[in-house]
Amino acid sequence: MRQRTTGVLLGVLLGILVAAGCSTAGSTASHEPAPMRPFGGVLTYTPAQRAALHAAEENLVSVCMRRRGFDYDPEGLATGGTDPDDRSPYGLLTTSQALQDGYGITSAALLTHRPKDPNRVRSRQKGWQEALLGTPAHKVTVSLPGGQKYFYNSDSCVSSARGHLYGSGYERLYNLFQVLANDVISTVRTDADYQRVQGRWAACMAGAGERVAVLDDPRDQVDRRLRTALQAHQDLRPVAEFELELSRRDARCQRTVRLDAAVKGAQQRAERTKDGTYHDDLSRLRAMRAEALRRSQKPSSSSATIARPSDTPAVPSSAAPSDQPRSPLRTFSAPLV
Repeated sequence: MRQRTTGVLLGVLLGILVAAGCSTAGSTASHEPAPMRPFGGVLTYTPAQRAALHAAEENLVSVCMRRRGFDYDPEGLATGGTDPDDRSPYGLLTTSQALQDGYGITSAALLTHRPKDPNRVRSRQKGWQEALLGTPAHKVTVSLPGGQKYFYNSDSCVSSARGHLYGSGYERLYNLFQVLANDVISTVRTDADYQRVQGRWAACMAGAGERVAVLDDPRDQVDRRLRTALQAHQDLRPVAEFELELSRRDARCQRTVRLDAAVKGAQQRAERTKDGTYHDDLSRLRAMRAEALRRSQKPSSSSATIARPSDTPAVPSSAAPSDQPRSPLRTFSAPLV
């Protein structure tokens, strides 16, 4: 009964979204520039790129596992909804996004589908787990700026596969720039010019009947309403309608005060403080990212050569900190600590 109710609500939500936005905005969202991100978006990938990289990595993991005497079926990616990587880390919102999907919160709750784990049964085997994820005896801890750390097990098939796909040293650079990007985002949010423009945005929202202070507030309002409705098994139409209307006002006020220009200026100032120290690292990361994308486009082969962990100490990237969209790649390591 509950599954049938969810299906009905899903259809209702889609109807709301289409009636309220898609018929007006059409497909313009797909032609918009990528959201503004620290360091030119070097840490993020498009949906098509994420899918290609994921498929390539899963194939390499499967080959490695077979060589160690274990079966491994490639896992799929979650589908439906709006991936956080496709949203601005600053909360910037375009008119077409607001018209078509609001903040992507209600639709994500109903549309996101996580595929079944094809390795659920075999993953209970200790040897299988150790082949995939490695063993504590081969744990490597890497220090990052700000006292943060991440670790990986150098004898895992995950490390071997990622080392072959991304290259030796990619994960260290990726995690390094996760930390630096979070620092840039935090610096932007405390920038004097940004805060002045955010104040004008809040005043504009107040004129539209919305009491907010910072850019996260509208999303928090939608989150709270959605959690309440889901917990009470209530109709989600009012939540979806509220989200669409609020996001329209938000996008309109952001455009009115030119919030994107304030973010761009503050981000450039924040990044300049790191240019001298990390310029070469950023160049290497960009080159390795491009090479990984090139490799991911090659036809998969069951005979693919996989670098051994001792040759290529690749690192599964850590879970992204709260200020940063989560990593687009499936990971097995601990969060930054």
